[in-house]
Formats: sequence, structure tokens, C-alpha cells
Amino acid sequence: MKKTILSLALLAGAAGAAHAQTGIKVGVKGGFNLSTYSGADSKNSEYKAGFAAGPFVNFGVSDNFSIQPEFLYSQKGASQDNLPYGPNNINSTRKNTFGYLDVPIMFRYNIGEDGKGFFVEVGPQGSFILHRREFSEDGSGNEIAGSRITSTDPLNKVAIGYVGGLGYQITSGLQLGLRYTGDFSQIAKQNPGVPNIHNSVFQFQVGYAFGGK
Repeated sequence: MKKTILSLALLAGAAGAAHAQTGIKVGVKGGFNLSTYSGADSKNSEYKAGFAAGPFVNFGVSDNFSIQPEFLYSQKGASQDNLPYGPNNINSTRKNTFGYLDVPIMFRYNIGEDGKGFFVEVGPQGSFILHRREFSEDGSGNEIAGSRITSTDPLNKVAIGYVGGLGYQITSGLQLGLRYTGDFSQIAKQNPGVPNIHNSVFQFQVGYAFGGK
């Protein structure tokens, strides 16, 4: 009798664990970034093309609601026109490319049935600076000698921001999404004379999730 009860308990536990795991999906995503600056000193900022890609884990809380942490390499930056450069204050265009590890935690609601159809998502994001490439061009489009900068020391190592978006779950695995991400934190550390600019990015993403229901 004891063996029977123990066997039933183990079977029930295994079934419960299996059921719990049906709400977990892992996947990968990638897509196109269109980035620029926001903030008090973002005048004359132009959009820059880049990309974002990386893995995610989706935890299904209910049939329509899930929580999705992501780990994305993301290219950001912009170009700014009509900036003075050097002791002669020549007119220049400054171009920046930043590489970040973005870690958003998305709260996602599926409008459709069975986790398919349209969805909306929102959440906080932490961005960790990985690398930087900056240079300036003169009025003829030539790189100004000595203008290249790669050090990330003047930049905030972690930027706090937010993400919002919408998308469409085509199948149980394939999804398309459009997002906007903005930073509360400035790109550079707050020091006298440092421009007050923040990352501002539109993202188009394609992803595929494995597992789950």
C-alpha cells in the first residue's frame, strides 16, 4: 500500500513538473535598429542604422500573460551635424556607434487565443556599454585626423531605460515585433560641458521560441 501511494505521489509530482514546464519557452531574436539621440543637447541628431540580436526566455504566467527577460547585443548611436571641432572651430559632423548589452524584462500580454495573434509588451531595461567608436568628418565628408575615440571611460557603464512595443505571434514559435526603447540615463557621465543626450531607438525584430505549449 505504501509503495502504491509513493508511486502515485511521484507520478503526480512528475506530471505537475511537466505541466509547469509547458509555460517556459527559450528562443532567439534579431532585427534592425534605427537609433538617434534625445535630450537637451540632441539638436541636429540624425538616425543611424544598426542591429540587435540575442536569446530570450519566456515564462508563461497564464494563457495570455508572460514575462520575458532578454539578453541582446544592440548597436546604437547617431550622427550630429554642425558641431564645432578643434581650436579653429571648423564645422563638422560627429558620428558615434555604441555597442550595448541590453537586458530588458518584458511584461507581455497576448490578445489572441492560445498565445497567438497580436501582443503588447512593456518593461524596464538595463544597458551595459561594451564598446564605442566615434569620429568626426569635415564639410567634404572626410574623417578629421585625430578625431577617432574608442574609450568608454567617459560613458555611463550602465544605462537605465524602458521599452514598449507591439507585435504579432504568427505561430507558437515565430513572432514579429516593433519596439521603442529610451534611456532615462545620459550616455555620458554628468560633467561640466558634457552634452545631455540619451539613446533613443526604434527596433524591428523577428524571433523564434522553442518549447512551451
